[in-house]
Amino acid sequence: MNNLLKTSLHQTHINSKAKLVPFAGWEMPIQYSSILSECKAVRNQSGIFDVSHMGRFYISGNDASLALDKILSVNPFIIEEGQGKYNVICNQNGGIIDDAIVYKINDKKFLLIPNASNADTIHEWIIDNTKELDFNIDVVTKNTAMIALQGPTSTTILNNIFSELPKIRRFRFIQTKYKDKNVIIARTGYTGENGFEIILDNDISQNFWELLLKNGATECGLGARDVLRLEAALALHGNEITEKTNPFEAQLSRFVELDRENYIVNNTLNNIKSQELSKKLIGFEIQDRKIARSHNIIKDDNNNIIGEVTSGTYSPTLNKSIGLGYISNKSLDINSEITIEIRSKNILAKIIKIPFYKRSN
Repeated sequence: MNNLLKTSLHQTHINSKAKLVPFAGWEMPIQYSSILSECKAVRNQSGIFDVSHMGRFYISGNDASLALDKILSVNPFIIEEGQGKYNVICNQNGGIIDDAIVYKINDKKFLLIPNASNADTIHEWIIDNTKELDFNIDVVTKNTAMIALQGPTSTTILNNIFSELPKIRRFRFIQTKYKDKNVIIARTGYTGENGFEIILDNDISQNFWELLLKNGATECGLGARDVLRLEAALALHGNEITEKTNPFEAQLSRFVELDRENYIVNNTLNNIKSQELSKKLIGFEIQDRKIARSHNIIKDDNNNIIGEVTSGTYSPTLNKSIGLGYISNKSLDINSEITIEIRSKNILAKIIKIPFYKRSN
């Protein structure tokens, strides 16, 4: 793992005896104590995740809004200052290159957060499709850290650190200071819990991480993050969304704002929207403790192959085996019985409403 990139929190993970694994070119903590206990900590108190491997692009200049209007599935002109918005970035065929969050600092400056494995691809895609426009992309991924603080006590923890922290609404962010350095605090996350994502300079990241621990947060790895996001039925690129999947199949139509003159895939997505979809994303629960895995075959009650699993896990929060997948059979809906082929055995399952877990207010 010598050639892997390391975040500024790497030594902290070693000190905490985290299990480190290669992930999207980075050496990242998969777990500290156990995935199950870390999931429980996030659902009941708060957990912290090092997500510094994710891309961080500042897009600024006279044509910053126009450039993003060409690329993103949402309209940057109508995003409010201080607001973040989830979106997908599609290729010319309507397939999803990546999903991302864009934060609007002002009309001429945005922060875009693509996934680690797709950051270089997104950088090239923006440049290739906006060559005539006046703006710059400043990649600060390696110069900054990004920490996700997630769970019901996350607001209390932050208020202990920032004495005059204003209330931050969901998908909003503020810019503040910590140790005289600029910090962005966004009320976003990938766990289905109330929480925040904090971007700060590398040289203060270890101190801030330790302060979060002192205030009651639990160190969590990417293993728990994957279980938590699946409980909340949040898509993972490479699983539920790929370049062969369009936003309508993936149930992401609410994040696609069409009829924009500048949007480069506007016509393609309008055509896809007008046609009957060939597959649809479903959630399912398995009747026993067996766990479905990506690419397991899904069958109907007549043993016909109708699709495949994209993600599956045991949910510690719900105490059952859950999963997501795509099926072609439009007649099957909520409460329909299906079978999942796991290790050459047909295991009974049922289609259920997603998300599997939704936090209480």
